[in-house]
Amino acid sequence: MAVSPNSHLLVGLLSLMVLQLPRLDSARFDVVAPQESVLALVGGDAELPCRLSPNVSAEHLELWWFRQTARPMVLLHRSEQGQEAEPVAEYRGRTALLTAGLREGRAALHIRDVRASDDGAYLCLCRDNASSAQATVHLKVAALGSDPHIRMEVQEDKGIRLECTSSGWYPEPQVEWRTSSGERFPSTSESRNPDEEGLFTVVASVTIRDSSVGNVSCGIENALLSQEKEVGISIPAPFFSKLTVWMVAVLFLAVALGLLTIGSVLFTWRLYKERSRQRGAEFGSKERLLEELIDVTLDADTAHPYLFLYEDSKSVRLEDSHQTQPDRPERFDSWPCVLGRETFTSGRHYWEVEVGDRTDWALGVCRENVMKKGFDPMTPENGFWAVELYGNEYWALTPLRTPLPLAGAPRRVGIFLDYESGDISFYSMTDGSLIYAFPSISFSGPLRPFFCLWSCGKKPLTICPAACGPEQVTVITDAQDLSKNIPLSPLGKGFTARDTETLHSKLIPSPASQAVP
Repeated sequence: MAVSPNSHLLVGLLSLMVLQLPRLDSARFDVVAPQESVLALVGGDAELPCRLSPNVSAEHLELWWFRQTARPMVLLHRSEQGQEAEPVAEYRGRTALLTAGLREGRAALHIRDVRASDDGAYLCLCRDNASSAQATVHLKVAALGSDPHIRMEVQEDKGIRLECTSSGWYPEPQVEWRTSSGERFPSTSESRNPDEEGLFTVVASVTIRDSSVGNVSCGIENALLSQEKEVGISIPAPFFSKLTVWMVAVLFLAVALGLLTIGSVLFTWRLYKERSRQRGAEFGSKERLLEELIDVTLDADTAHPYLFLYEDSKSVRLEDSHQTQPDRPERFDSWPCVLGRETFTSGRHYWEVEVGDRTDWALGVCRENVMKKGFDPMTPENGFWAVELYGNEYWALTPLRTPLPLAGAPRRVGIFLDYESGDISFYSMTDGSLIYAFPSISFSGPLRPFFCLWSCGKKPLTICPAACGPEQVTVITDAQDLSKNIPLSPLGKGFTARDTETLHSKLIPSPASQAVP
């Protein structure tokens, strides 16, 4: 039923008159409410109790519910007219008087679909012609927010910045960072901003400069509910360029323990040498490997936002600026990695990657369905078969990281995959020697080429085309002035930092039609 503006004015004046009436000393009843607050969850229902003392019937009384602060009317029940006046807009359709208990003197208020703005004190007022009485009920509203999410960024000073975010909390929650040993430390910065519904979004960050902390967790607690949500993250060691005192101690112990395992390492290395000779007998020469050479391109939908792909989808570099990309399930969001478009379910395949004189990279093969969110270790158990150069040392990414003592630094790496025989092996195309061969593997499901960069730089990682040639490549450095073309030497032998000093665009076109002889 529609209510005219005059009716609202009448109700407002009536409520003001009622609130100004003095409580009569000769009141025939009191209004009683609980001392403890009523707790309700956002989106749920709340029941605010209120009763007469003694337990006389409330059916003949006028029953009012107000917010105690600004005095907006929440509900008015008039038994004589048998109707309820319409409350203010924010409570319209959400409040009702529980009439089942009126005969016993109970006048509880029921609130549906509780909001954060409902938090506060409520006044229950009962009145008849002879007397009136009132009591206050406190409603505490709470909301448990979403599961926290941690985002990691590498800083220019080699520190790691962790940012923990979560939304949908009420009241304002508390944030706490903890190490795996239980040590607590404060956030570097925190913000708690309410949305249009009054629920808080929390953003807390901390900078880690000590790799010995290992695992770090972010806990967000609603003190009113005594409940917490927590998420952890493992700090990857490759992001730290300097050893801490703790790491030196661990390294010393590792060397001591390494003496116990040196025999097995030498034995394993002899096996690798034998496998290298077997591989040489199987292929005979580099030309035999090239018979399996395929054309591999990069899949932009899987690239980490800090990776920038060249227009030909053959080269990639890591930069310190974030590229706005759709948040796809197949996109890496933590490790700076990208997959090749090609999918392998059978056969023999071989491709080469120009690494030049870059000092940090990882190359290999992975399952198509590997975890791309978070920091799962890149090991065969998690679907990765790769080798890595980091800190001028070469490693096979096995569960315990196998060191690879190479005779010389390869400028071009060849990756060979034989799906049926379970063979993944890596070659230095500088001298044709075997870098590493994983033990025989039983594959199931699709496999894809895998590429990763650990540091920023202008020198890209480049997939060699199926037919490599000495031709030059024309690079457009300014997308707004296509008339300024700067020819560069091909990425490969003789490539220097000066060759890329003029690169400015995030996506560098290198169409074949612009090749310069």
